[in-house]
Amino acid sequence: MNNKMHIQITVKQIFTLIICIWWATLSAPIYAANKSHFIGIAQLNVNASTMGILPGDTILLESGKRKSLKISNVLGDSLNYVIITNAGGDVIIENTDFHYGFVMSNSRFFRLTGNYKNGNNYGIRILKTGEGANGLGIGELSTNYEVDHIEIANTGFAGIFAFSQPTCDLSANKGQFEQRNTIIRDNYIHDTYGEGMYLGHSFYTGYTITCDGENKKVFPHEIKGLKVYNNLLENIGYDGIQVCSAVEGTEVYNNRIYNYGTLNEETQHSGIQIGAGTKLKCYNNSILKGSGTGIMMLGLADSYIFNNLIVDAGKKFYPEDATLRIHGIFVDDRLTYSNTSHYILNNTIISPKSDGIRFISTLSSKNIIANNLIVKPGSVYVYEPENNRFINIKQESDVSLHTNFYTDYTNGDMNADSINSIYECLSTLPIANRGIDCSLYNFDFDFFNKTRNLIPSIGAFEYPTKNSMFSVKKSDIELFEDSKNGVFSIENTKNDNLKRITIVDLSGKKLYEMTLNEPRFVTFNVKDHLTKGIYIIYIERSNLVFAHKFIVNSI
Repeated sequence: MNNKMHIQITVKQIFTLIICIWWATLSAPIYAANKSHFIGIAQLNVNASTMGILPGDTILLESGKRKSLKISNVLGDSLNYVIITNAGGDVIIENTDFHYGFVMSNSRFFRLTGNYKNGNNYGIRILKTGEGANGLGIGELSTNYEVDHIEIANTGFAGIFAFSQPTCDLSANKGQFEQRNTIIRDNYIHDTYGEGMYLGHSFYTGYTITCDGENKKVFPHEIKGLKVYNNLLENIGYDGIQVCSAVEGTEVYNNRIYNYGTLNEETQHSGIQIGAGTKLKCYNNSILKGSGTGIMMLGLADSYIFNNLIVDAGKKFYPEDATLRIHGIFVDDRLTYSNTSHYILNNTIISPKSDGIRFISTLSSKNIIANNLIVKPGSVYVYEPENNRFINIKQESDVSLHTNFYTDYTNGDMNADSINSIYECLSTLPIANRGIDCSLYNFDFDFFNKTRNLIPSIGAFEYPTKNSMFSVKKSDIELFEDSKNGVFSIENTKNDNLKRITIVDLSGKKLYEMTLNEPRFVTFNVKDHLTKGIYIIYIERSNLVFAHKFIVNSI
């Protein structure tokens, strides 16, 4: 009896296990492991859902020339992106009479790449589109994607157009849809009629469309987690890169933009245009020789613009007409909220048509403009006093200026098309060890991603420390370590006289300054100027500077 009961229980357990496995098979998705799907050259419209394309699969595009290509309903997941790439050679798209080149619609969690192995090749090449047509368009609720190693040229409008238009049913509108985690990197875009990249809708605050015969105000969706980097853009008709409605986690960096705004459209010709609704970090970009402003900030404050190199902004834009002003960096209140701040730090701006930096935002507050190198701005006869042409700030604006360097000196040997030449020629300026501590603003690297010195150089480039110009005893620098009298002694071992001594706090605020003309030894008392804390002392000899950070332990 006991043996029979044991057998009955065992059979029941087995039966239950089979039922559980069967039910799990019905209810759980089954993914093909890295299955490849080949798209022939004659197939111009691809619906991934009807082809059984699943997360983790690869779509292989046959090499050769097509007129256009549209891929829709690619649905990967966060752990298994669908890869879309070329197979067996370059995919080439060209047309002169069609309304798009390459379109991705209603797709998410995918990577469109012209070189799956991350080399330098552009294996997908969109080389011509018809009038008003974008090279690569990504929209209709597309999100969570990466685009890399694509060449786009000779477009009827933008090179890359990436966002979803608002709809009457609100499905693509703010509050219903967000575009997230978009990466656009390592692409080559050139000779476009419109923008090089048009990312996000321009009308963040809403606009009117017609729905069933009636006017309806709609609001574009927001973008979060946008990264745009390592792209090369040349000969761009409108703005090089335009970013709008990107409210969170946006970074635009390491892009090279050359000869932008070729059509001279007065409101559409910036190197980088930061539009309404955008909060970002914009850094380490080179923006060379365009008809418009280098960086146009029309977006949200609490943004950081740093380590950018801007050369000859607008210099050829109606040079005989000084009233058409083009600046290195421009900031206004197109959409700014109160109690927010702009941070403009360590940029190098060379020979803009008008001002180096023009700042007219009055809604923002506690703005910081620091460590910027501005060379030979063109507004020589426009403003009084003359220094306003370097950084021009509206009277009502709340801006703190710290350790910016102004000069009209330019080295005749400098090749403005060569970043290395610019670096070498600017190295002769007294800008090493002159800036405030940029780590206060959460970065410690320069244009070349080289670690900044403890006391950084002014401008986009970090130069070697020049501490060797002075012999300063360690006991002299350890201020107030043994005494509460506040006496500071400096011994100069060089032949040139000491010219100036300046002490600032870590925000760059000047607390003490003394001009002098002493050959070797100086003693001075700063007891009434400093409290406990960390400070920087600058000791100038002719045009050269020694800088050192020190701690005040007691007074």
